[in-house]
Amino acid sequence: MNCDNTKRAYSHNEFINLDFDISDYEFNDEPGTFDGTLIVKKWGRKKNVIAYVDLDDGRKIICVAYQNNDYLGLPDMAMGAKVRLTYIIGVRSGKVRLTAVECIG
Repeated sequence: MNCDNTKRAYSHNEFINLDFDISDYEFNDEPGTFDGTLIVKKWGRKKNVIAYVDLDDGRKIICVAYQNNDYLGLPDMAMGAKVRLTYIIGVRSGKVRLTAVECIG
């Protein structure tokens, strides 16, 4: 799968109509770099993009990117694309946060 996208992200209603099961997905709480597959993404209600990614290590995670950093490019990546996610511990908050998303295939 390439990195070019045909749909930037699903709207809230479109996402509900997909009947996509999010019950296995959790927020990542580990800093580091992880490879996986971008399964589906939707527009959030707080000027954000919410992506569901199946990591190569078997975990299923929820990624959130915000408008202030151009959504880390997530809207331009195709669902089904291989991605590399980078998480760091925020200096001020002390919480793990997504800082980079790279399409790797």
